[in-house]
This record gives sequence, C-alpha cells and structure tokens, in this order.
Amino acid sequence: MSDTVTRDEVAGRAAGRSSPSVVIVAGEASGDSVGARLVAALHRKMPAAAIEGIGGRRMAAAGVELVADSSHWGAIGIADSVAKIPHVWLALRRLKARMEIKQPLAIVLIDSGGMNLPLLRMIRTIDTKKLYYMPPGSWSRKPRNEGLRDLVDAIATPFPWSRDLLSGGRARVEWVGHPVVETAQPRLSRAETYRKYALDPGRPVVAVAPGSREQEMRYVLPVLAAASARLAQQHVGVQFLVPASGPIYEKRISEAFGRLGLRIALLPGMEYDVLQLADVAAVCSGTATLEFTCLGVPMVIVYKGSTLATAQFVLFRGVLGGQWRAGMPNIIAGRDIVPEFLWRFARPDAIARELSLLLSDAARRERIRADLAEVRRSLGDGSASERTVDLLLELIGAPAQQGAPA
Repeated sequence: MSDTVTRDEVAGRAAGRSSPSVVIVAGEASGDSVGARLVAALHRKMPAAAIEGIGGRRMAAAGVELVADSSHWGAIGIADSVAKIPHVWLALRRLKARMEIKQPLAIVLIDSGGMNLPLLRMIRTIDTKKLYYMPPGSWSRKPRNEGLRDLVDAIATPFPWSRDLLSGGRARVEWVGHPVVETAQPRLSRAETYRKYALDPGRPVVAVAPGSREQEMRYVLPVLAAASARLAQQHVGVQFLVPASGPIYEKRISEAFGRLGLRIALLPGMEYDVLQLADVAAVCSGTATLEFTCLGVPMVIVYKGSTLATAQFVLFRGVLGGQWRAGMPNIIAGRDIVPEFLWRFARPDAIARELSLLLSDAARRERIRADLAEVRRSLGDGSASERTVDLLLELIGAPAQQGAPA
C-alpha cells in the first residue's frame, strides 16, 4: 500500500466493496466502551466506513460487525488467561483470514496487550495501516513494550509521558488524552438527579463498584457487599448505588447484597448523573477508579483475586516492576491520594472503617477531591476519540467528511 490513498480508493479499495473498511479490536468491558466511542467519532467523520472487528455489546450497538464477542475474555492471572487462549486464538485466526480477503484500510487495536500484541504479529504481512490506541502499560512512567513502536504505524496514547517513552521507532506517537474524560460527565444537575432517582439529599450516598470481570464477581463482590453491610450498621440511612458492568452480572450483584439484607439502587452501568451524588465510593481497581476521579468522588480502591493472581502481582508488578500501587489515581499522581485495600488486606471490616472515617471527615474528603482534580487535569481535554480518529484518517490519507452530529 502506498503512504496515501486517493478519495476513490478510500471509497472502496477491495473488489466488490462499496465502502471503506476499518477493523477495530477491543477486549473486556472497558475496551468495548472505548471502542464504541471511537466508532461514533469515526462515523461522524467518515460516514461511509464499514467497521468490523472484535468487541462487545457496546461496539455492536455502535454499528460494528463483530467477528467475535470479547465480553468474556477478561482475565486476571496466568491460570485464567491460559484457560481462555484456545477460544481467543481461534477468534484471532478468523479475523486474520477475513482481513486477508477484505484488505481493510486500517486496523485499530485498543488496550488488551495479551490479545492485541499476538494479533499484530499474526497480521504483520497484511498490507494495512495499524494504529494502537491506549497501548498496554502506558500508565507506567518506566519504559514498557518498546517493541510496539516498530510493529505499528501510529500510537495514540492516553498519557503524555507515554508519548515520550514510546517515541523513537517507526510509529508516529501522539498523546490524545484519556477517553474516560469524554464519558464520565454528568448531564443533569445534582438537584435534578436527586429528584429523578428518588434519593434523599439528607442521607449519605455511597457508591460500590465491584468490577467488570468474572474473577471480580467471584473475589471482589463478596468483600464489598460485606463491607457495605458493616457500613450500614455504623451509618444508619446510607443509600447504596451499585453499577453493574453488564446484564449478566445484575442478578449476582442483587443476590450478594440481598443476602445481607441491604437495599441498593442497582444501576445498568456507570450512570454518571447519579454517581456524581456519591459522598464516597468503594471501587474495584480498574478503569472505574478513573471514572470516579473525573466525577470527583473520594474513594477507597479494593482488589482481591486468587492466590496465583496475588503471587503474579507481587512478583511481576511489585518485585520486578517496582510498582506496588494498583489504583490508577495513585499511580498517575505518584503518591497515595486515596487508600488501597489489596489482596489479603481487602477485608470488609477495614474497608468499612475507612469509608466510615471518610463519611465523618468533610475536610479530608475535600482534600481528596482536590487531589483527584489534579489527576483529572492530566487526562486531557476530553477529545481522545476525535483526536484518535483524526490520526487514523491522516494515516490512511482519507479526507474527513461531514457526518451526523454527535
């Protein structure tokens, strides 16, 4: 492929195809959400684009023809990852075969290094532009995945320091900001939200986010439900908001809290309008911690997993990687701005005690909000999807067209 394509070539390069083709690959719930936002931005600037790839229900709803559904591909630890390899490998082979036939203009890979890095090596001989969005480990201020810059044509990274660390190869590297800033924005005022969700402004509101993976339902959900029960005993009248990452987990979450006699407002996902009302939150380590950062909600970060996953974190992330923090707000800040309860320290009593202290100390909550605001400013201006699409269009030499409004 030449470095640029003409308008006619963009209109349909492969024989028998009447629209340009782009492949987008994302794993897990967070990548699926990012992919859906990217698809919406691409359709606004290239309305005729035909998009297929790997993702979940959000990408499918955005108009992606899914070659495989990655909703259940999230893995924590070596053992769980190994169990998913055959299924993932077959899906990647199927995608490669389709790409060889269709010869898409470009492929965009989102996060999920365990899936996307092997895929990049599988398709290295396919003549298509390759863009990596949110490269794995980009949160680290130490060099990581430096070989990536020679496997792709461009990298769109969410963190400014990652741009510098990944520069120096053949890939063009751009800092586009973090896509979480685009989504984690309430649309209603606090007063309107209290009325809409029938919440009492005179009673404390606590958000409990148990995660988006099967392993987190198994290990983190019971801990957070038990901590919530203890907190309810200490602060009578607490109103609990619990987002479920998908319909498949709603029943399990309801049952976990119901067994402990707790009434909760179960949310179908991260409903930012109501989550902005939380005085404090208990959040499973992951993308949700950045969503609550954008909302300015003081939080405690919780994580727990299998014995093997714990050993893997301690060895590879801690001993060898020198990074003992798990929560993204703390990692980005380079200091502990919110408490973390990890692995064997993730105990219901300790978590409930910390949440109780936060509810009782307004000055401390304000200090945390100020620290979170500083982290939020480092995540960009909320145009990550648009800037990534602009980079993609430059990469394939395609002029942006006027599409439907956002």
